[in-house]
Amino acid sequence: MSSILMLNKFTISVFPSYLLRKSFFILRRNALQGFSVAIMATASPLRKLVDEVLCSICLDYLKDPVTIDCGHVFCCHCIIKVCESAQQPLYCSLCKTAFKEENIRHVWQMASIVENIWRMKVDAERQPREDRPLEQRAEQLCKQHLEKLHYYCKDDQQILCVLCRESREHRHHPAVLLEKAAQPYRGKILNHLKILKGDRDRIQNFQSTREDEIQTLLAKLQNHRQDTASVFERGHQFLREREQYLLEWLEGTEQQLTEGRNSHVTKGSEEVIRLETLISELEKKAQQPALELLQDPSDITSRYPRKKFQIEKRINPAIRKQMEEFSDKLLCLEKGLRGFHGKLMRDLEYKTMRIILNSQTANGYLSVSPDGKSMMFTGLWMNKCQHGQQFDPEPGVLGSKGFTWGKVYWEGKVDRIWWEAEEEEEAVRYRAGSRGMLGSNDLGGFIGITDGYPSPGCREENGELEEEWCQENGIWPKFCLVGVARESVVRRGFLNFTPEEGFWTLQLSSAGVSICTSPEPFQILSYCPRQIGVALDYDAGKVTFTNARTQEFIYEFSSPFTGGIFPFLWLNCRRSRLTLRP
Repeated sequence: MSSILMLNKFTISVFPSYLLRKSFFILRRNALQGFSVAIMATASPLRKLVDEVLCSICLDYLKDPVTIDCGHVFCCHCIIKVCESAQQPLYCSLCKTAFKEENIRHVWQMASIVENIWRMKVDAERQPREDRPLEQRAEQLCKQHLEKLHYYCKDDQQILCVLCRESREHRHHPAVLLEKAAQPYRGKILNHLKILKGDRDRIQNFQSTREDEIQTLLAKLQNHRQDTASVFERGHQFLREREQYLLEWLEGTEQQLTEGRNSHVTKGSEEVIRLETLISELEKKAQQPALELLQDPSDITSRYPRKKFQIEKRINPAIRKQMEEFSDKLLCLEKGLRGFHGKLMRDLEYKTMRIILNSQTANGYLSVSPDGKSMMFTGLWMNKCQHGQQFDPEPGVLGSKGFTWGKVYWEGKVDRIWWEAEEEEEAVRYRAGSRGMLGSNDLGGFIGITDGYPSPGCREENGELEEEWCQENGIWPKFCLVGVARESVVRRGFLNFTPEEGFWTLQLSSAGVSICTSPEPFQILSYCPRQIGVALDYDAGKVTFTNARTQEFIYEFSSPFTGGIFPFLWLNCRRSRLTLRP
């Protein structure tokens, strides 16, 4: 305490003006804390050593220690500042002994001692908390001075004790109390904590809701599994009952035939035995001499009558009728199963799509409805803008949406079809009158060409002459194409509608159904359904065509697909319309 008061008097006389601004505050604070510092210093030997290596001027660890004439040690920087600011003679701040500036000497051993003490203090701070002294366990202390931390330096962003704050590194920096400095950070933490808690609560609520939804879906799946097994079991039971009924019917008919056959065999055997007896008697009679034969000249036929042979009776007509009825039932069964199979496959595995036509791809002779569900061949070029994706001169159009995966299904319906009676007569007259001029290639019964559109896949060199003749006589070809096409197909000029060119279509006409192959179409049906179902399985590379009304199989293309696959329609028949369903 006395040393501190002595230092106070000395610093007033020798310290420069910039150091006197806080000198009274420092000395007063040190006087108030002197007793607590002394008590804490006696509590630990290390604390005593730390006090011995502190500079009495800057109150920090000795840096580059030097000694003066009286033997006291100070920081070299501090003692030089004292020499520069004080007047002669110079006095020691501790013992008031005069000293000369030229007698200041470095104490290298003291520098090593200061460093070792500092390292011992750092090592002591690193030891486990339970091994520290009781006063250090209660609160965190400054690592350099082992003082309680009170301040926060805003410039250096460091936590300071009282001694650190008054050291030359921080004495000119703004410092605030820890609690005040921590308030903005605590506010940020609390705000961010609120956000994180909100995120956690939302995630927990989402997980809870999702878990409830998953449990509900799992329960529905279990119910669906049971319902599916029940539905198929009822179906299996129905089919087994129908199978049993038909088998019993066959068994009854077979039993009737077997019983009739056995009865006829028995009666025939009995009749054969009787006849063999009569034959034997008559053979013996025929071998008799004339004298014996004439002794009994009665009528042979009356004595050996010829009975009607029952086995010659025809099979019961009722049985024949039952067999014919069963054949009809079997055909109906096969047809019904095919339709059931097709409908079940379509409804369960394929997604029914609502197809819309892309009017920008439609040829100028086609009129697409405003809803994009149907198109008509007008025979007249519509005044519309030319598009690079438009078919020209082919009267074709693509769907607005393509497919690159999955299984999809749609239907195409032909309205006001062309094979009515009077149109057939017109077609016959056309074929008879134009065969010599147009050649023999009529596409296996397909009706002529007009307006520059010959039959798909079979172009003739004299197309212009055919177009003029057809226009003059008012004859229009009567066929259309239904199917799919690759997005990258050529849309300019006359095309071959074959899989090699990117088209998978059926050709519908009054003669039936054909597939477009090179060099000529190949007919597969002699009649033409009014409603065609198109099933596209992109991943398997299949396009399947069925009769949409009966679900009967018509044809299937199998080819790996690349790029987008679009619905495709082609119509070159006046007064007819192609409509997409649904």
